[in-house]
Amino acid sequence: MASLTAQETVYSTTDDGKYVTFRAGGKPGKRLIRQPGEPGWVESFDRIPIIDFTNINHPNIEVRRKLANELADAAENVGFWYAANTPVDETLVAKTFAALEKFFSLPNEQKSEASWMKTPGARGYESFADVAANEGSGNDASQESFIMGDDLTDPKQYSGPVPEGMKTQNIWPAAMPELKQALDDYYSVLIPFARSILHLFCLALGLEENALDKSHKNPMAALRALHYPPQDANESAAGFLAHADFSSFTLVLQGAKYGSGLEVLNMNGQWISAPYVPGATFTCNVGDYLQTLSSGRFVSTVHRVVNKSGSERYSLPFFFSPDPDAVLKPVVNKKQGSEFETEYSEEPIGKQFMRRLMFARRFHPTAKRLAELQIPDKDWKYEYITGSLP
Repeated sequence: MASLTAQETVYSTTDDGKYVTFRAGGKPGKRLIRQPGEPGWVESFDRIPIIDFTNINHPNIEVRRKLANELADAAENVGFWYAANTPVDETLVAKTFAALEKFFSLPNEQKSEASWMKTPGARGYESFADVAANEGSGNDASQESFIMGDDLTDPKQYSGPVPEGMKTQNIWPAAMPELKQALDDYYSVLIPFARSILHLFCLALGLEENALDKSHKNPMAALRALHYPPQDANESAAGFLAHADFSSFTLVLQGAKYGSGLEVLNMNGQWISAPYVPGATFTCNVGDYLQTLSSGRFVSTVHRVVNKSGSERYSLPFFFSPDPDAVLKPVVNKKQGSEFETEYSEEPIGKQFMRRLMFARRFHPTAKRLAELQIPDKDWKYEYITGSLP
């Protein structure tokens, strides 16, 4: 899923170089910055590459392998790419955006019927004030959001037995029942597309196409619909502060009429604009989990949103992550010369995610209950955010 919290980047210098530091999901991070004249400096990217996904499901594996190598080049040298000619129909995209605009235009009391406070895993609507309070942005008008995602209690998503104690994960506004249909339809198309992208990454790493399927059987996946109001040119606050995603990868839907706000940090410390590109359905990026799996070859690049277009902005990130019980370790050796250190843990991904989520959601009933029970965070379980907390 997303890096659900972040603080703006800070430059710092240590004995081994200059870094940009940040926090994401309650966890500190840093990126080495090389500037002209410094040892090891190389010119970094100044644009986001566009990749044609026409052949993503081509029957010839060599054709798919060629696409995989192109994807690998973008993931390694930029960490971001635009996806053009995808299996996702533009009519579906238009319907999805129309539903989001209608939802976010509802009165606050109607949106809050589907409040994130009413679900164990903080799914649902977050107001401007909620986001600011949870994420520490210091700006109570930066964004509002709506989250839905994987739910093993939903027969549209899953046909197996529901795990004991699991409660319904998603919540929907009574004032707009069609929002569920719109996001369900979109989500159901994104899941197979994401699996095909995962297969490309396997080919790029020299693995069998299905090598990572075992860690992505019932993936943690989520849509986070975001609405940013206009910001004046003299406002310093970012609509979404600098962060890296804790996902395998993220597919962001940006619309032609919603302005340009996404910026990507390159290795020279420059923010590169990543606006909507006509014909490219998605703006995509590597997440922390894929960086771990690839031994740091694929880069989870820092990015932010600064909406100073003078207009409203809507976007819809889709976060594709491993199964909650997956334990991730690098599946290939570290590439010679790589400067990215790969951290991994013996803890299941779901437990790590739960900790990050609740660190970023201290006001949520689940977080408050954990504090009341005085359960140390090292003992938190993923099942607590699916409904089994005592």
